[in-house]
Amino acid sequence: MTNVNDKVNAEKIRSAKYKFTKATDHMKSLGLIGPYSSTDAFVDELQKYFKIAKRCDANHLKACWPYTTVKLEDGKEWDIANTKTGKELKMTENDGDYNSDNVGIITADGTPMILSYNKKCESLDPMKTYGWSTSNGKPESNATAGCVAAVFEINGNGRPNTFRKDVIAFNANGLGSSCAVEVNGKCFGAAFAPTPITYAECEAEKGRLGIKNCCLEAVCENNDYWAGAVKQCGGTNKMASMEDLAKIASLLYVGNPTVGAKQHINKLTYNGKASEFGFPEPYFYIWSGEEYGTNGTYNRAYRTTETAWGYERYRNLSNGFALCVQ
Repeated sequence: MTNVNDKVNAEKIRSAKYKFTKATDHMKSLGLIGPYSSTDAFVDELQKYFKIAKRCDANHLKACWPYTTVKLEDGKEWDIANTKTGKELKMTENDGDYNSDNVGIITADGTPMILSYNKKCESLDPMKTYGWSTSNGKPESNATAGCVAAVFEINGNGRPNTFRKDVIAFNANGLGSSCAVEVNGKCFGAAFAPTPITYAECEAEKGRLGIKNCCLEAVCENNDYWAGAVKQCGGTNKMASMEDLAKIASLLYVGNPTVGAKQHINKLTYNGKASEFGFPEPYFYIWSGEEYGTNGTYNRAYRTTETAWGYERYRNLSNGFALCVQ
């Protein structure tokens, strides 16, 4: 029975990919595969060649999906309504530009899909024939589908509602959020201990990175950890602000206390959730992207019973952590 179910599901997956790619292949033959300014604009054209029973914008994706949450490979639950851009399909700048709002559809045969169009997709040569990959000897997809990342469902309301079982990625890298923590509308990756750079390296890149002052060799002993963090993040504007670090503090203590950007609060009770956000335990501090004076930077410390803002006069200390906007 298991083997039969696996074969049935494999054919459902192949069929969904084939029907979608057949439409994009037709669009290619007409010189209409792209580029488009958004996923919405792409779907406007797609629906002329691919039967769509229902269409949902990025703020109403649940209306095009049979249930609320998907179980991810790490066991966590993902709210399908949060799949708003290519970021939630794990698409990166290296994959293209998937930053416009996603579009949900239900196909004519009842398959729910969430689409994310690559705005860097160039119009493919309509005279060129693209080879098809196959599954069980039948055509599955070709290169024309590479302009769109998608996730689709093959089992309707039926379980297991699990990613890579009945919830399938198509030209996508995954499903879910790469955010370790989300505050102030920003998505941050896990905290990391930066690799230092030298004074000369800092001077060479400070304009690009938004650094005002490089820590003097005599002060930082040519090991500038904060500037190293800025380089890893891609600029001071890609690091957490003091306001962001204060919001993070409210997530780590019982009662979610309100914390000001430059406020010290004690008599707190740590809630044990630091590791869930990728932070070290039980004590750590995180550099902000904000500089203090010539050689220092502002930061926030997180302890078991208190959180405090402050500044490091010397950026050659190796025990600080940093966060990057994803």
